[in-house]
Amino acid sequence: MTQTVQSATLSTVAQQRRKTTNTLTQHIHKLIDSLHPDVATERRRYDRSPIPYLFQLTPLDADGQPLLVQTMTVVGRDISPRGMSFFHEQPLPFRRAIVALEHPDAPRFTAEIDIRWCRFAKIGWYESGGRLLHSAGDLNAR
Repeated sequence: MTQTVQSATLSTVAQQRRKTTNTLTQHIHKLIDSLHPDVATERRRYDRSPIPYLFQLTPLDADGQPLLVQTMTVVGRDISPRGMSFFHEQPLPFRRAIVALEHPDAPRFTAEIDIRWCRFAKIGWYESGGRLLHSAGDLNAR
């Protein structure tokens, strides 16, 4: 009789695990679908590619000189041949900046960006994006 109770209990546990796994799988699919919503008319000329790397964002002063002491780390969201977007923790008080990536799994990337928009992302982060203007050289050489 003990063996029958144990078998029934194991069967119930296995059913609950399958149910939990199915629910988790459904939640994951909903999350993935929400990351790629259907767009009726795409206005962008270029496809965007995810770029989940940490970048250094260095503001430029009115003369185009980097303000190195104000450099911050931002998290890349996506990039295209014309622009990029990223996440950051504070509102940005500047429009022009140098965005730089140095990562062992990616080529070195440094460009000037004209930040055109910023919005609060609800979870304590901001999302900004802008047009990439041109490649930029080493910040310390300026």
